[in-house]
Amino acid sequence: MCGFAGVLHFDRDWKVDEGRLTVARESLIHRGPEYGANFIDGNLGLAHRRLSIIDLSADGNQPMVSSNGRYVIIYNGEIYNYQQLQKQLAAKGILFKSNSDTEVLLCMYIVYGEAMLEQLNGMFSFAIWDKQERSLFIARDRVGIKPLYYYQDGESFVFASEAKALFRYGLPLEIEEDNLNEFLLFRFVSGEKTLFKNIKKLMPGHSMLVTEDKNIHIKCWWHLADKIKNHGTIHKPVEWFTNTFDDAIQKHMISDVPIGVLLSGGLDSSSVCASLYKQGFQHIQTFNVGFKNFVDDESKLAENLSRKFDFPYHSIHVEDDELAENLSIADYMLDEPLIHQNEPQIIAISRYAKKTVTVLLSGEGADEFLGGYVRYKPLKYLPYKGIINLLLSSLPQGYKNNRLSKLQRYFTLDSVDDMILFNSVNNFPSDLKKMGIEMQDIHVDYRNRILHEAKELYPNNPQRQAMYLDQHTYLQSLNHRNDRTTMAASIECRVPFLDHRLMEGLGTLSNDYFFQGKKGKFILKESYKNILPQTTLNFRKIGFSVPWLQFILKSKKLKHHWDTMEQCELFNMGWLKFIDVAKLRNETNKGDSSIQALLLQLFFISLWWKQYTNHFDKSIK
Repeated sequence: MCGFAGVLHFDRDWKVDEGRLTVARESLIHRGPEYGANFIDGNLGLAHRRLSIIDLSADGNQPMVSSNGRYVIIYNGEIYNYQQLQKQLAAKGILFKSNSDTEVLLCMYIVYGEAMLEQLNGMFSFAIWDKQERSLFIARDRVGIKPLYYYQDGESFVFASEAKALFRYGLPLEIEEDNLNEFLLFRFVSGEKTLFKNIKKLMPGHSMLVTEDKNIHIKCWWHLADKIKNHGTIHKPVEWFTNTFDDAIQKHMISDVPIGVLLSGGLDSSSVCASLYKQGFQHIQTFNVGFKNFVDDESKLAENLSRKFDFPYHSIHVEDDELAENLSIADYMLDEPLIHQNEPQIIAISRYAKKTVTVLLSGEGADEFLGGYVRYKPLKYLPYKGIINLLLSSLPQGYKNNRLSKLQRYFTLDSVDDMILFNSVNNFPSDLKKMGIEMQDIHVDYRNRILHEAKELYPNNPQRQAMYLDQHTYLQSLNHRNDRTTMAASIECRVPFLDHRLMEGLGTLSNDYFFQGKKGKFILKESYKNILPQTTLNFRKIGFSVPWLQFILKSKKLKHHWDTMEQCELFNMGWLKFIDVAKLRNETNKGDSSIQALLLQLFFISLWWKQYTNHFDKSIK
C-alpha cells in the first residue's frame, strides 16, 4: 500500500534535517507513487509515500494528524475489518473526516492504546507519534507481511519500510559477516537480524515504544504458540476451514481499486480463484508468467482454470533481455540477494498487471500452514532412518538423481533437531564442511528458540515441528519476496491464507488434515474438490521456476559475472572466503550438477552486491 520513513533524535534540540528525510522518502516512491509528504516536530520527523487503495481522496493522505492534533500516523498495509471497527468507534462518538482505514487505525489507537492490535484483521506496519508524551509507538502485523526496519544508537532512532531508505538517509551500508553466514546456509537471515550491520527488523507480532529519554521497549503482542494452545476445539475442521477461508477471501476483496489474482496454476492460488468464483465474484483478472519450451511451465494449467471460472486471463513470457532487466531491478528492490530465484519474473508479471489492477491476491502461506512441502515427507520416516541410509548408500551412484543424492545427505544429519533445522536448505552442513566451513561458526539462536517452541507445542511430531519453524523463518523470506517484488511495480499483494484465524485454528488440527494422501494439504483439497478440476488437485507442485543456469550461460553480461564472481569483495567475508569458486565452477561446467544450487546462490549473492552498491555512494563498504 505505502512506504514510510522516520527519525527521532533523543536530543530535543537536534532538529530533523528535512532534506535527508525527503531523500529517504523518495527512495520509496515505488511503494507509493501518488502522494508524498513529511511531518516535522522538532527532533521528530515522519515521511510517507502513498499508494491509494481505500478512499482515493486527499482525505486519506499521510502523515495523518488526529482531529485534536495530538497524534500523527504513518502506515503501510490494509485493515480488512476497518469498516466494522469504524462502526464500533462511531458508536463511541468518534467522528470521521475520511473513509480510510488509516483514520480508523489512528482512532483505534487513541481509544484503546496498544490493546487495539488484537482487534485488527489485516497486514500492517505503522508508527504513531504522541506529541504530548513525546513518544513513538510502532507495530507490525502478526506474521510479518509488511516490513519495518530500524537503526538505533545513543543519539537517534531511524526506521523505514525498506533498508534502502535508511541508507539513503545516510546510515552506513555494511555487511554483518555472521549474518552473511546464516544467509549462505539458510538463504534468509532469521529473527530481528538482517544482512547489514546495526540494521534490524521489528519482529512480526511485535510492537515498540520509543521515547525521547532513549528508552526503547519491545513487546510481543501476538504469539502463535499461545494462540494455538488457547484455541477452542474445532469440531468440524473441513467445514470450519472452508467457511473461514471464504470469509478471509471476501475480506481481502475490500478495495476502491481493481483486484486480480497472481495465478501460478498450482493448488494454492487456484483455491483463491475457486473461493472467489464460489462467492459470485465475476470477471476477476488473473495473471501468470511462463517460459517458452520449458517443462516446468504451469501457464496452461492457469489458463484452463481461468476459462473454467470465466476469469479474464493474462500471461507473459519473461526471457532474455527482459529477465536480465528485472534481475537488476530485483537486486535493488529486495535489498538482499535473490532468495527464491523467481523474484525477477514476479516483478515482470506485477508490472504487467499494473496496467489493469492495483491489488493482487496470492496463494502464499498455504505450504507452511497446510503442510504442502514435499520436504516434510522424509520426517515421517525418521524411525527407519538407519534402513533408509543403508538403501540409499547401496544404490549405485549412476542411479541417483539430484533429489536422491540430496535425500541421502539429508538422512546422514546427526539428530532429529538437525533434520528439522536444515529441512529447507539446499546445501547441508556436510556439503559446506568439504569446503573447510565448520558449523560452530554460525549463530542461529532465533531458529533454535523457535524449534524449542515447536517441540513443546508438537512433541514427537517432527513434521509439525518443521511446519512451525517454517512459519517463523522460511515464510518470512516469502513475505519479503512478495512485498518487494509487487511493490516494485506499485502493486499491493494480499495473502488470504495468512488470515490470523486460519493460522491459529490450523495449528490445533491433527496431522491427518495436512498429510493424508500423496500430496498433502488434505483439508484444502477437501474444501474445494467439487470446484477445482482434478488436473489442479493432482498437479505436481512447481511454482515460478526458471532455468537459470541455461540463461546465465547464454547471456554475455551474466556469463562474464559467472566467470569472475569470486572477484566480488564479499568473498573476503565470513564463510565465503573458504570457498574455491573457480573449482566449483569448473566442476559444474564439466557436468557435475550436485553443486549447481550452491554455485547459483554464490552467483546471485555476488551479483546482488555489485548491482545494489552501484545505486549508492561508491565510498560505502
